[in-house]
Amino acid sequence: MARSLQDALASFRIKSKVAIAKVGVDSRRLDTLVNLPKIETWRREHVPAGTPAFDERTAMYDHVHAELIGDAAIDYLEFGVFQGDSIRHWSSLNKNPESRFFGFDSFEGLPEDWKRFDGQMVKAHFDVDGVLPDIDDDRVSFVPGWFQHTLDSFLEKFEPQGQLVVHVDSDLYSSALYVLTRLDALLVPGTIVVFDEFSSVLNEFQALDNYCSAYMREYDVLASAWHYFGHLAIRMR
Repeated sequence: MARSLQDALASFRIKSKVAIAKVGVDSRRLDTLVNLPKIETWRREHVPAGTPAFDERTAMYDHVHAELIGDAAIDYLEFGVFQGDSIRHWSSLNKNPESRFFGFDSFEGLPEDWKRFDGQMVKAHFDVDGVLPDIDDDRVSFVPGWFQHTLDSFLEKFEPQGQLVVHVDSDLYSSALYVLTRLDALLVPGTIVVFDEFSSVLNEFQALDNYCSAYMREYDVLASAWHYFGHLAIRMR
């Protein structure tokens, strides 16, 4: 009798899942709404009272650089360059001649549509026709192509020489997760990681959460900027 009851319950659960799958609504906006409270839970668990918050991301960059880097050399890896505003700002902040700045981008837009709560941003939105930013600094170089095609070969030759700063501005979950997982060996304690669209709960936010869960990593929040953790700086433990 007990076995028959277990089988009946199992059959009911399966049939219920099938029914929900068929009549339910697969909505990105609904999914985002359901997951948005995770940011508040994360805030309570990870952001101490008094953590610096700024109106603009450049002010956050300035704070992190002044408080944690100063005159030291850095290795700056940026994923998602577009027209080069962030890498240009960081290279202007840090004048150490031994610093190196690497910008990774396809320069052809996103590899997939960016589905957000406020609408869908199509792949072509960030397409600059392969034109690299014009930055007059010999310390700055670019790695054109999809991350999945260029990062492995870069890592085979790359050896950090200074404070590592990783800037994740890839927007998409798939891209952000790929970058974090492939860089895991380099994300030693003290590494600074900056996110440009952190409050996109199903993308960069989820990528960091999944990466830390899978790789058993922890971090401290250094600062944030823009509305409700739109931009975030952390330091790996």
